[in-house]
Amino acid sequence: MTDIALDNHGIRLAASVHGPTDGEPILFLHGLSLSRDTWQEIAGRLKDRYRIWTLDFRGHGHSDRAPDYDLAAYVSDAKTALAAIGRPAVIVGHSLGGCVAGVLAQSGDANVRAAFLEDPPWYLGQPGEWEKSAFPKLFSIARARQAAWQQARAPLGTYLAFVSDSPTPMGGIGRDHYGPRHLLSHASALQRQDWRCWADGDVAGAVLAAIPTEREFLCPVRIVQADPGCGAAFLRDHEARLAYGNPRADIVRYEGCGHSPHRAIAFEQRFAADLQAFLSGLPSR
Repeated sequence: MTDIALDNHGIRLAASVHGPTDGEPILFLHGLSLSRDTWQEIAGRLKDRYRIWTLDFRGHGHSDRAPDYDLAAYVSDAKTALAAIGRPAVIVGHSLGGCVAGVLAQSGDANVRAAFLEDPPWYLGQPGEWEKSAFPKLFSIARARQAAWQQARAPLGTYLAFVSDSPTPMGGIGRDHYGPRHLLSHASALQRQDWRCWADGDVAGAVLAAIPTEREFLCPVRIVQADPGCGAAFLRDHEARLAYGNPRADIVRYEGCGHSPHRAIAFEQRFAADLQAFLSGLPSR
C-alpha cells in the first residue's frame, strides 16, 4: 500500500493505492463520518488482481478541511481521484460515497466504467423522505457528541466507547455487529472529521437534495440495499422509483442488514462476494 496526496484546487486529499500497477482500477468512496480505511478488508481481498484506490473526502480522515461540503464539492473530490487514476475505473461507494458514485455514473465520463452503490441515501434529499429514515436521530446524537468531544479534545477512547456501546437500528449495540478494527476505524474518523460536514444538521437539504435522481445511469450499476427495518438509507419505495427510470440497474437487498454491509460481521463476506461477481460480470474493455 502507498499513501499519496492529491490536490483539488488547493485542498489536499489523502488517498491510498494498493495492488498491481496494471490491474483494473477501482475507486472506493466512504460515507459521512467514516474514512478511507473503512475499505481495508475489501481492499485486501481484491488487491492481488485489481488496482485499488481509496480516498478520504474533504473534511474526513487525513484530507484537508474545506470551506464547502455540498454534493458538488464531494463529487469534485472523486473527480480529482479519477483524474489521478487516468483510465476507466469502477467506483464503489457507501452511503454519501454511493451518492457521489451514482452522480458520476450519470455523467457519461469516459473514466467511469461502472458503479457499485452500497445503500445510498439516493432519495433522502427529497421532501419528506429524510424523516422516514433513522438518520435524523442518529446524526443528531453523533453531531452533538462529536462537537462536545472535539472542543474538549477528548481521547480516542471516548469515541471508541461511543461507537462500540451505542444502540443500533439492527438491535443490540455497535460491538454486536462490527469487529474491533472497524469500530476503531469509525472512532478515529469521528475524532478527525470536520464537524461542519454535518451541515448544521441539514445533510438532506445541503447535500442530498442536489442529487439529480431523475437522470439515467449511463454505465452498469448495482445497488446493495440494506434492510429498511434495520436502518437502511435506500428505503422500500425507493427501489421502485429507481427501477422506473433505470430498468437496467440491478438492486440486491440484504435482509436483516443495517446501513453498512461492508463493515458488518454477518454480511462483509457476502458483500465482498457480490462485489467480485459484479466486477467479473462487467463487459471487457
